[in-house]
Amino acid sequence: MRQPEFKIAFALLMALILCAVPASAGSAERVLPSSVSANEVFQVTVNVADYGAAGQVLEKLPAGFTFVSSTLPEKAVTVNGDKVSFLLMTEKSFSYTLKAPASSGTYQFSGILRDINKAEFPILPSSSSIKVGSSSGGGSGGGSKSSGSSSGGGAGGSPEPQNNVEAKELSQSYVSDGKHVRFDFPNGVTCIRYVEFDARKTLGKITTIVEMLKGQSKLVPSLPEGTVYKNVNIWVGSGGIANSDNIKNAVVGFRVEKTWLDKYGVDTDDKDSLNLWYYDKGWTKLETTKLDESDSTYVYYEARTPGFGSFAIVAAEPASIEIEPVDEDTEGNISSEPQKPVRNWRSMPGFESAALLGAVGAAYCVMRRKF
Repeated sequence: MRQPEFKIAFALLMALILCAVPASAGSAERVLPSSVSANEVFQVTVNVADYGAAGQVLEKLPAGFTFVSSTLPEKAVTVNGDKVSFLLMTEKSFSYTLKAPASSGTYQFSGILRDINKAEFPILPSSSSIKVGSSSGGGSGGGSKSSGSSSGGGAGGSPEPQNNVEAKELSQSYVSDGKHVRFDFPNGVTCIRYVEFDARKTLGKITTIVEMLKGQSKLVPSLPEGTVYKNVNIWVGSGGIANSDNIKNAVVGFRVEKTWLDKYGVDTDDKDSLNLWYYDKGWTKLETTKLDESDSTYVYYEARTPGFGSFAIVAAEPASIEIEPVDEDTEGNISSEPQKPVRNWRSMPGFESAALLGAVGAAYCVMRRKF
């Protein structure tokens, strides 16, 4: 057959076979709340490693739990009753959303990680359980759950469409009046490292969710001027509790890859060369400070913010002096009309992303047959 589709599929299949590696100690960890309310919608996060060029997570949901969505592309997820399959390509972590049953009780989760060689590894911890009760409040995350005080914020959901979320991480902390609060994100699956603020009120145990997006947030109409490194959502608690009445001195710690900074000519010694921007009815450039660049891979920054929601890490466009080219017409006269840049098919906007999406889609089809 000489069909182009056959050649592409064959090339992808050969690439996957060649990328297969000898058996290694793959690992997977499931992070879920210790308890939820009946009929509550919550999130489960799975952290994975060492599965090779591609892998698969197979989860068996407890009886009565309903699968809602996942941060992975739709093509990568297959739901068959209480069994859910997630195909992985380069992911280190992903999340999926469930709805708890109406019946209270303690329910057990089980699942495996299957690597490119079809070796299977259990998802830890082996005794992964969740308690469903009738009490309200609390949220999702890796720690124990607390209903908090009467003004507690618990965990808020995200209004961002989950098919636009590249990676997500959750952190919990107890917010007490007059105390400094810090939410750490040690797994490093997003560019956000921590969120800090001083509490004006006791809010109880709340969950902070960080979402690193695939593109522009669906919650904002536009982006700031400049080159965007990452679009990010940060949700602290629920119901808008992270406001000036409840918190102060809020900061966000984040990191940027040095290769990206070099590619776009960002001068890390210039305080206005890269900033975190915050959206609240319009974009605001936040005061951003470089903390450290001794790391071989990342430069670390911190920015003060008046609130939480949608953010963008943006490099300012480098200043340049435009010089119009001079041309001579057929009579030797000089023309000041600038020349138009020549664009070829590789420079067309969206070409790389379209090609990448096509390759990933084909790869998922191949992987479905392989597994």
